[in-house]
Amino acid sequence: MTVYTLSIVEGDVDHIPSGKDIFSPGSPITFEDLDPSTLVWLTEHGYEEPGRKVVVTPVDGSLNGLRVIASREVDL
Repeated sequence: MTVYTLSIVEGDVDHIPSGKDIFSPGSPITFEDLDPSTLVWLTEHGYEEPGRKVVVTPVDGSLNGLRVIASREVDL
């Protein structure tokens, strides 16, 4: 199993070397990989609100310059 951090953020994720938007082709995991409790967590924290993205990083990955709404570790 591999542990990642999911972060709901606001800002430009293109300049973050350690993270990828979960919906981008380069993401190490996909939305479909997530368990039901993580999907509920995303919804409760407003991941679908305009200007927000879900970024996947290694544990302790840097998100400098982004406003982090919420973060959660997932073990896949």
